[in-house]
Amino acid sequence: MKKKTFKNDFPKLLSKFLMVYLPKQRGFSSNTVTNYSYAFKELFEYMKEKENINPSKITIEMLGYASIISFLDYLENEKGVSANTRNNRLAAIKSFMTYVSYEAPEYVNTCSTVSKIKMKKFESKPMNYLTVEATEFLFSTFDQNDPGDLRDLCIILLLYESGARVSELTAIRRSEIKLKAPHTLILHGKGNKSRIVPIDASVVRIIKRYTDLYGIDAEDFLFMNIHGEQLSRKGVAYIVNKCFQRAKQMNPSLFPERISPHSLRHSKATHLLENGVNLIYIRDLLGHASVTTTEIYSKTNPEIKRKHLEEAAQNLIEEEEFNEDEKDNLEEWLNKMIR
Repeated sequence: MKKKTFKNDFPKLLSKFLMVYLPKQRGFSSNTVTNYSYAFKELFEYMKEKENINPSKITIEMLGYASIISFLDYLENEKGVSANTRNNRLAAIKSFMTYVSYEAPEYVNTCSTVSKIKMKKFESKPMNYLTVEATEFLFSTFDQNDPGDLRDLCIILLLYESGARVSELTAIRRSEIKLKAPHTLILHGKGNKSRIVPIDASVVRIIKRYTDLYGIDAEDFLFMNIHGEQLSRKGVAYIVNKCFQRAKQMNPSLFPERISPHSLRHSKATHLLENGVNLIYIRDLLGHASVTTTEIYSKTNPEIKRKHLEEAAQNLIEEEEFNEDEKDNLEEWLNKMIR
């Protein structure tokens, strides 16, 4: 009697999800697709190490509620990832299972069990940013006559000046910086959405010195590694940390314990808010989909809170009492509201 074989749709579905659905149908950036791919890389690692199942043998039915919960526990308890990273991995798997439920409805029961898994609540870490004084001091620590220092200064200047995410910075090509006034930079953000941000003339002058010195052509990536390839996110993080530690050694009291490349984006947004720039403009600079996301900067900075509270108190003190006409109008308006 011939042995019955079962069709395994998982490899084909995962391949279509990562290579077609996310980038072509949803328009997700290559960076987002990479993050989703990493979630499945870790899932494969878990299945092989803990379930003794080779990745080629994984089926959709194996990825139900219990398996995914065990995988998430493995990430937290054995790999030591944060709750935020755990949630990101879960979001990738949920997105895949939603895709599967439409693409292959026969698996809808398994997919629905995964959809019931809740994201883990966690306390947000305080936002790490530099004061204006610390930022200026950091910029002053570079020797612009040293080619390596000049390149590193351009990276840190652009991260701050444009408020770019690291993935946006590494994707910049030389042609996307307008060296003639008005100076602008094109950034390619989440969901392949592009935005144009203004760049100060002083920053452009330093960038031009760098591109001339390194012979960077119009279609070259602005920042490359020693092999002439696009600089990686890890490469940017290494450079930022190296320069930060050098500045911190020179003036320890100015700097926090640590920063990341994203801290420069936080710093730019915070400094703009402290100078009274409207949240709408900051939203557009940072490429946020909603101003609600941008509001986090005003909520986490005690100096901005103090300033707004003082302004509110001042407005209350200076506000005049209603005159008789205004009282009558207010009463009329209220009467209309409750009719």
